[in-house]
Amino acid sequence: MQNSWRIPQPSAPEPKLKVDFVTKKPGIVTWYNCGPTVYDASHMGHARNYMAQDIMRRILRDYFGYEVNFVMNITDVDDKIIVRARQSHLLKKYLAELATSSTPLSSRVLQEVSTAWTAYFTKAFAASLPSPVAADDFAAAEAGWAQVQDLAKDANWVEAQKTANEKFPMYFAAVEAGYTALKLAQKQEAAGATGLTDAEALIEANKDAVGLWLDKQLGASVTDPAVFRDLAAFWEDSYFKSMAALHVERPTTLTRVSEYIPEIVTFVEGIVKRGFAYEGGGSVWFDTVKFEGAKGEGEGDDEWRHTYAKLQPWSKGNRELLEDGEGSLTSTTGKRSAADFALWKSSKPGEPAWPSPWGPGRPGWHIECSVMASAVLGEGMDVHSGGVDLAFPHHDNEIAQSEAFHNCRQWVNYFLHTGHLHIEGLKMSKSLKNFITIDDALEKHTARQLRFAFLSQNWNARLDFKESSMQEVKSAETVLNNFFTNVKALATEAKERSVASDGQHHYEQAEKDLLAQLEQAQLAFRTALCDSFDTPTALQILLDIVSKTNIYLARGRRQVNFAVILAVSEWVTRMLRMFGLGEGSPVDGNGDKVIGWGVAAAKGDEQSVDRESILMPYLRALSGFRDQVRQLAMSGAASSDILALTDKLRDHDLVDLGVALDDQEDGRAMVKLVPPEILREARDAKAAAVREKAAKKAAAAAAAEAKRLERLEKGRVPPTEMFRSNTAEYSAWDEQGLPTKDKDGNELPKSRGKKLKKEWDMQKKLHDEFLKEQEKQSA
Repeated sequence: MQNSWRIPQPSAPEPKLKVDFVTKKPGIVTWYNCGPTVYDASHMGHARNYMAQDIMRRILRDYFGYEVNFVMNITDVDDKIIVRARQSHLLKKYLAELATSSTPLSSRVLQEVSTAWTAYFTKAFAASLPSPVAADDFAAAEAGWAQVQDLAKDANWVEAQKTANEKFPMYFAAVEAGYTALKLAQKQEAAGATGLTDAEALIEANKDAVGLWLDKQLGASVTDPAVFRDLAAFWEDSYFKSMAALHVERPTTLTRVSEYIPEIVTFVEGIVKRGFAYEGGGSVWFDTVKFEGAKGEGEGDDEWRHTYAKLQPWSKGNRELLEDGEGSLTSTTGKRSAADFALWKSSKPGEPAWPSPWGPGRPGWHIECSVMASAVLGEGMDVHSGGVDLAFPHHDNEIAQSEAFHNCRQWVNYFLHTGHLHIEGLKMSKSLKNFITIDDALEKHTARQLRFAFLSQNWNARLDFKESSMQEVKSAETVLNNFFTNVKALATEAKERSVASDGQHHYEQAEKDLLAQLEQAQLAFRTALCDSFDTPTALQILLDIVSKTNIYLARGRRQVNFAVILAVSEWVTRMLRMFGLGEGSPVDGNGDKVIGWGVAAAKGDEQSVDRESILMPYLRALSGFRDQVRQLAMSGAASSDILALTDKLRDHDLVDLGVALDDQEDGRAMVKLVPPEILREARDAKAAAVREKAAKKAAAAAAAEAKRLERLEKGRVPPTEMFRSNTAEYSAWDEQGLPTKDKDGNELPKSRGKKLKKEWDMQKKLHDEFLKEQEKQSA
């Protein structure tokens, strides 16, 4: 925040200046977070935003020890929800009516879809067409579409359209799919194929166009509040399921706009009463002109004045951002200044409405957060968060209307704006076909890997989500997996030995050095998190101390002090869990601290332990191995057969049980518990490598054999006969069969004779090999 920064120092003119974190009440953080507008599936942009905030919340609570009251809203009253709900409702109703028709794919339906497609096309390509096309002229739209298709053959033209409108590819694909389906449906209808399936396929291909057309024709007739409420409720439930899958904790307090309408009306009345809002056209507008520079009251003897757009003063005149912040259904009737924004919107037919002193209407977008945050947290808060795209106008408008209502100079002490997410260097967009929902991402990566990726970038920087970075994440995860596996194996051995002392303290210089490195890592880790939640540095510190511990472990298990290793592993485990990377309980059934990620308990089975079901698979493997060893021993089998059986136990039976056996230099295998899928993957990769090597060897042998057979076949002809049959070139030969004269009876040149002798010698060598092979075969 600029200009009027009050806590923790008098002023900070730089908008991103780092300052000390001082809460209004010691040890308690009051935090309001802008939640989702629930009208569609949650995507990776949501994941980046809400997971970043979840990480910072956990750091403040679980590392620095603050009590965090985390409030988040659900926007369930919004223009996007209204439009989406109406279109979805009207499309379902339209299809339901077709289902009752005897001829669902009729000329009437074709005409209506043609009209809808025409309107969609003319709106989408208004700026791309050489000449304008009427929104109700299908023939002209067809001709225009042909022009667009022809122009689209020029890559430079397409790039120019994409630069002017990033949604151009999406519009092009929708128009193309709709037109193709429309022409097909016309042929089907002419041929008598008028069934429901054909009609549904036509509507599905043109659903965007038909939805817009229906909404324009019938949107005002949608009056049932359940239409809007049901859509929002469905996507709210979907959002929280996605967050649960990502291990993002639910807020301390959840608020919904629809539940705070009376408080919103009262809040707007308060702003009007203070003179910073006015009624116009049935709506209530915040007066930014009057607010800017208005003298504040109270707060000591010093004079102060209100400031509009504290976060992004350079965006004050950005008309595109201002209009986007008002919503597509907002009327500007009665609005005095371009920067003024709606506190209360007059509702038109087909829009949800609640009673108010200004007539039936609904809240503006910005007012909802001010009201709900004030209702739960009071007149101010420590932290307010959201995506960076909310800074202006949403958060700046929140600040203005809240400071106007509360008559305060600083409503929020700290704003946290999470950075944008890009996909492979490009902005995520359906038009670019790189739109990834959270469900899509979780099919390819685990929640832990996604969180690890977000931890690897600063929370307020742009994050480029790409496959190469995810490979780096998986490599780092493998390093930690191997480390935890080795430590757990050593822990099991240490328990089995259970010797109080062997007379040696095992605390030499190597142990002192490692503990000193651990202490340095812990201090550096704290410094990183104190530095505006620098998680990339903090994460690297964890990986570095693991690397140093691995070097220590390489001395061999007889040469290490397990207590020192345990100290490192427990701290690393605790920090990873603090970041939200852990699973299940931090302690096992015996009350011991869990080393590593942990394991999530099955739902409903958190407290139950079935000893038989856990032990029986291992006991069966042991019993089966014993039976096979006895059979081999009693049959006098070779030692190699018994060794092969031990390999089978290691590589197959125990792999499926999640047990790894690592042969050691002292002849005793180290036992590790590893997820079976990891062991199977490693085993299968090793087997695949062996098969590949064998296949290459076999292919090389086959090629060599083919080459050998080819040589033998060439050697079948004796050298004395190889030139005699060629009477087209030669007319005389010596006793060895070498040509002496050409076809005309002339003596051959010496150079030609030398060349022929070389060929004769080579053939003799091949023929000798052939004869030798024949002797071998006959023997």
